[in-house]
Amino acid sequence: MKIADKVYLAGSGKYGMESSDPTDCNVYLLDGGSECALIDAGGGVDPERIADNVRRSGFAMEQVRWCLLTHAHADHAAGARYFRERYGMRVVASEEAAPWLENGDMERTSLDHAKRGGVYPADFRFPACPVDRTVRDGDRIRIGDIELTVVDSPGHARGHICLLWERGGERSLFSGDAVFAGGKVVIQYVWDCDIPAYAKTVAKLHSLGVDRLYPGHGPFLLSRAAVHIEKAHACFERLDVPPNL
Repeated sequence: MKIADKVYLAGSGKYGMESSDPTDCNVYLLDGGSECALIDAGGGVDPERIADNVRRSGFAMEQVRWCLLTHAHADHAAGARYFRERYGMRVVASEEAAPWLENGDMERTSLDHAKRGGVYPADFRFPACPVDRTVRDGDRIRIGDIELTVVDSPGHARGHICLLWERGGERSLFSGDAVFAGGKVVIQYVWDCDIPAYAKTVAKLHSLGVDRLYPGHGPFLLSRAAVHIEKAHACFERLDVPPNL
């Protein structure tokens, strides 16, 4: 489903539009002309629903050559191996998160904790996935005629990155689980959720002055995104915690 020029919603689970498996985050398709990318991979339970949505948007899966992961939590990354093996996508992740993905590390991806909490069923699988490129803060990723800048953004999770796209004086942010519409965040009782780091990340994202926000769950914003990020930043600035998604 096209949501903006060059941006499509290819998947969305129970905390979004229910256009793919309930375990999926918002999965975006970015059209770079000569090649495309998925931003995040969903939970991997029924990944062909995402592929079908890509095709319905007018693209062949062979055009989708990259899978860019914002972080290693299962709803964003457990589908990565399927897309790499089935369609030959090259997987990109942060330097910190890459080993956890490659080893299928249930502790570092917080999947073992999430299973105990009933977030995922006991038989949910997170297949280990090779990472083709690792990135760090400030790195550039080129997808056809689109260039994205990596923004290190821990807080919700270690190894979390956002992706900033500057085009024609407009800034768009693919924010994963760092910040959401309405100034919401996701703070969880897992090993790598760090409130002080989260506050610094939101301050950093606030300073970018973004126009559009494409978060990992819930509604996307096609204008005035900075106003929403400001709400989260203001909460942290007064030593409060923003509302949880």
